[in-house]
Amino acid sequence: AGAYFSTSDLSTQGSFQAAVQPVQEEVMEVDYYLAIGFFCFGSMFLMILFFFMQYLIYVIIFVFCLGGVNTLTQIGSIFLQWSWPSLKRRLCAIPSVGSVLSADVIAGVPALASVLAWVVLRNGPYAWPFQDLIGSAFLVWLQRTMRLPNIKVATLFLVIMFFFDIFWVFISPLLFQKSVMVTVATGGDTGEHVPMLLRLPAIGDPIGSDRMLGFGDIALPGLLVSYLLRHDLQSSRVWCRGYRSEERRVG
Repeated sequence: AGAYFSTSDLSTQGSFQAAVQPVQEEVMEVDYYLAIGFFCFGSMFLMILFFFMQYLIYVIIFVFCLGGVNTLTQIGSIFLQWSWPSLKRRLCAIPSVGSVLSADVIAGVPALASVLAWVVLRNGPYAWPFQDLIGSAFLVWLQRTMRLPNIKVATLFLVIMFFFDIFWVFISPLLFQKSVMVTVATGGDTGEHVPMLLRLPAIGDPIGSDRMLGFGDIALPGLLVSYLLRHDLQSSRVWCRGYRSEERRVG
């Protein structure tokens, strides 16, 4: 889904994929400096959360909710405007926000309901569908606006983040007596969980713990998948004619 959104600028006009195409100013290409910056600022952010989680956990929850309402509303509004052009009618203008369309109001109702449902149920066994819905919207929207320019930057970016995960999950306990990444992801001793991950209930597990996958573990490989799809489309290569198909044909 993220790759579908990421290549929206290559689609034909009139399709839903073209409707979600971002303006050029919104697109950010990952370069060498940004790849290194992800490691540095990501490490600094983890350390701040590790030591001050009890003060910042509700800030993170608030930002997650605010971003969830905004992202779900934008995706829903684009779909409604594409399906029913009459919903592009402008209702009002809000300072610092801009014009509010009929589609925005209609899409905002289920978006707000989903976020409120997650807030109420977030520590219970039925919160995961709402958390995964919000998280999926975040990840798809990220793929829409971030792009890898070439395979060199993609390789550097993924290698750096590979060692980032290794250090903060497996090596950090040697320095801090706890795994920094795991402690932050589970909310420490706050009784809350950081919502920046996807959750699935473990069916048949006697311990009953959820399976968790952080946004970074999806978003970063997703950028590579989006880059590869873009390369295939620009090369007029269909999905079933990849490297192995060409190898068999030449052989």
